Amino acid sequence: MSDDVLDKKEKVIEGRECVPFFDTDKGQIKFEFFYLIGLLVSAMLLLGLIQFEIMKLAYNNKMFVYALVGGFLGGWVYDTKWFYRVTARGRSDQYKYPWQCHKFYWRVLTPFLSSVVAFVTYLLIASGMFPIVMKNASAASTAFSMCFMFGYFSDLVLSRLAAWAEEILPKAKKNEAQKKDNNEEV
Repeated sequence: MSDDVLDKKEKVIEGRECVPFFDTDKGQIKFEFFYLIGLLVSAMLLLGLIQFEIMKLAYNNKMFVYALVGGFLGGWVYDTKWFYRVTARGRSDQYKYPWQCHKFYWRVLTPFLSSVVAFVTYLLIASGMFPIVMKNASAASTAFSMCFMFGYFSDLVLSRLAAWAEEILPKAKKNEAQKKDNNEEV
């Protein structure tokens, strides 16, 4: 290998260096297990407080909180499924490593990112920007269930939103360019 390649390789942070909080994979796995359980208990507690009106919210606010929590739990299920697949079954992933410690931040942030993606997607649909018809659009159960699905499939949702944006944005540029051309001709 050339010196350039070796220099670049030495500057890359890999594995345990990316996550300095844990000395071993076992410690990180235990932390992530209790972290996932804590997130689930917190989300269920919040839903219980709202549902049994211990925490009183106006209906619109309740619907938005349910949408956020639905997306959060969708991301949580996705994250937990990944955790289960890698740890509980004891299978190696496609790279033949039993645990990928460097994906710690991705696993910790997945429920939160999924919640945001799901909530914003729900708002885009509810506002009529997409030609999707929701039955009972103003129901908290609809907001929760749709956002759960959007949260679980947040990677897919983001790719579809990107395709939608790519379709919309160039058209706007083409229209502006055509208007400029038309104005210059006159």
